[in-house]
Amino acid sequence: MKKWLIATTVIATLLVAGACGNTKDNKTTESKQTATNTTEHITKTVNNIDMKIGTIKTTESTKKDTNMVSIDISLLNNDNAPVGVGAIDFKIKAGGKTYTVYPQGNNFGDEFKPNETLKGKAYYELPNTIKEGTLVYQPQTKEEASWKIQIPAAK
Repeated sequence: MKKWLIATTVIATLLVAGACGNTKDNKTTESKQTATNTTEHITKTVNNIDMKIGTIKTTESTKKDTNMVSIDISLLNNDNAPVGVGAIDFKIKAGGKTYTVYPQGNNFGDEFKPNETLKGKAYYELPNTIKEGTLVYQPQTKEEASWKIQIPAAK
């Protein structure tokens, strides 16, 4: 049942995203932290998957008073079976609201084998007034991990 639910989530991610990109690599890389970005770059493990948040970039959106925010996410499968994870499993909570991935973004999502790394970006359209929040890993109804993030100014 759990594998079916994960597979359904991955398929939904692919349908919502419209395009799926990822890079598989067996090496774990360290995230760079800049003075303007004080995001937690702590690796958290959920269901034998090491999750790490990387660089956060902000650009102005074509919509008034909104920005496009991309977040690099790296996942390492320490399980003994393939697992599926997608950007749709990550949400941003800020200002009393919850924001889901931008469906037209090139969001990541895939099934990856044991000891493989899945890297990709999650895209969000946020009000330009949001400067910080919490990135939440919530594949179903329960929040399983979270990171405090700083949203840099648009470039």
